[in-house]
Amino acid sequence: MIVMLLVCGVLFGGVFGFVAFRNQMIKQFFANMPVPVVPVTAEPAQAQAWEVVVPAIGTLQAINGVDVSPQVSGLIQDIAFQSGQTVTKGQVLVRLDADVEKAQLRSAEAQLALARSNAQRARSLVRSSAGTEASLDKAESELRVAEATIEQLKAQIDKKVVTAPFSGVLGVRKVDVGAYLQPGTPIVTLQDLSVMLADFSVSQKDLPRVAVGQPVRLTTDAWAGRVFAGRITAVEPLVEAKSGMVAVQASLPNPDGALRPGLFAKIEVVRPETEPVVTVPQSAITYNLYGDSVFVVKNSTGDSAEVARAAVEIGARRDGRVAILNGVQPGEMIVTSGQVKLENGSRVKVAEKENPLTAPAQTTLQ
Repeated sequence: MIVMLLVCGVLFGGVFGFVAFRNQMIKQFFANMPVPVVPVTAEPAQAQAWEVVVPAIGTLQAINGVDVSPQVSGLIQDIAFQSGQTVTKGQVLVRLDADVEKAQLRSAEAQLALARSNAQRARSLVRSSAGTEASLDKAESELRVAEATIEQLKAQIDKKVVTAPFSGVLGVRKVDVGAYLQPGTPIVTLQDLSVMLADFSVSQKDLPRVAVGQPVRLTTDAWAGRVFAGRITAVEPLVEAKSGMVAVQASLPNPDGALRPGLFAKIEVVRPETEPVVTVPQSAITYNLYGDSVFVVKNSTGDSAEVARAAVEIGARRDGRVAILNGVQPGEMIVTSGQVKLENGSRVKVAEKENPLTAPAQTTLQ
C-alpha cells in the first residue's frame, strides 16, 4: 500500500508539475512575443475655410406646366400633335366635332339678317312718324340678342379647337380619335422646361440666413457630378406652426432641358461668408453605436508608431472630406485606411500613398 501510494504521488506530481511548467512557458512566450505592426495610411488633419451653406432637399417643377384639357364636351375629330413634340403658344392640338354648333351659327346668322332688316325698317317708320318708339326698341333689342347669339356660338366653336396655352414640350398622348371628352378631361401634359422652379423648406432657425436673390446650388441623382446654379425668387412669409419649416422657391435656367419636373434635388443656399473648419477624409471616420471616432498616430518610435482612438463630433461633408467639430486638432496625423484591425494602443506603420503619376504601368495580358 505504501509503495502504491508513493507511485501514485510521483505520477500525479509529475503530471501537475508538467501542466504548471507548460502554463509558465506559454505565459513567458506571449509576454516576450513582439507586438504586431499593422500597415496603415495616414494624413494630417487640415484647417480649411469652407463657405457657409444652408442644406435642403427639394423637388423641381416647370415654370409653366399643365394638363391640357377641353373647356367643352365633344367628340375628338382630329389630333394635330405627336407625343413628345415641342409646340409653340397657340398651336392647335385637338379639334372636336363642331358640326351642330356650325349649323346653329348659320341659323343664327339668318336670324341676325332678319333682325337687322326689322330694326332698319322700324327706324325708318319712326323717322316718318309712322311707327312707335316701342316697336323700335323691340326691333333693336331683337337685333342685339341675335348678335349676342352669334358671338356665343362662335365662342363655342372656338373652344372646340384646343390649343397650346404656352410654348413647351408635350408628354404622352392620353386620348384617341373618336373618344368623347368631357370638360376637364386630360389630353396631354405640357411643360415649359426653359426655366425650372425648385421648392424646398428650411428650418426656422435658418430663416435669417435665407433671402430673395441669394445664389443656390442644386444637384440630382439623375445628373451625378453636375451642379446647377440658380437664385432664390421667393420666401414664404408664413412659418409652418406644426413643423417650424419655411417654404422657399428658387429659379434655375434650364436651356438644355436636363432638369425635369418631379425630380428630387439636393439644394445648398450659398452664404457670402466662410467659416474655419478642421477636415479629414471621410474614410478616416469609424462609425459605431457608441459614437464616431478616428485613430490618431502618436508616440512614433523608429519605423512604427502607436495609435490612440479619439471620439469626434462630425459636421458637414464636402468633396470627400468631413468637418470635425470637436476631437481633432489641425496637423494631427489621422489614420485613413486599415483602421479595421486597430484598437487603442495598437502599433502601426504608416505607408506612403502611391502617386498615380509615378506608379509603374501595369501590363495587361491578352
